[in-house]
Amino acid sequence: MKLKKLIGIIFTHRRFLSKFPDLFRMLRASLLGHYKPGIKNLFISLFVIVYVISPLDLIPGFLVGIGILDDITLTFLALSKLFKEVDKFREWEKQKESIIVIK
Repeated sequence: MKLKKLIGIIFTHRRFLSKFPDLFRMLRASLLGHYKPGIKNLFISLFVIVYVISPLDLIPGFLVGIGILDDITLTFLALSKLFKEVDKFREWEKQKESIIVIK
């Protein structure tokens, strides 16, 4: 079940490299206060980055083959959440462009 979901995430975001410029634009707009991202998606991504960098693991790294499995799974989960937020940001940009201000 987990493997099937992981493969689904990979295929859903196989063109994730094209989303990186949007990710940086989203971060910039967030820091400038123009865009308000979903806190849940950003929190999960931040938590996973800290978890992957930290030396503590749910499954010890010395178990060859499965030791890195928890890091990979959580990384794909974080990428999935982060790219959902990027998609929301793209929609926000489209809505922002379509608004015409008449003075």
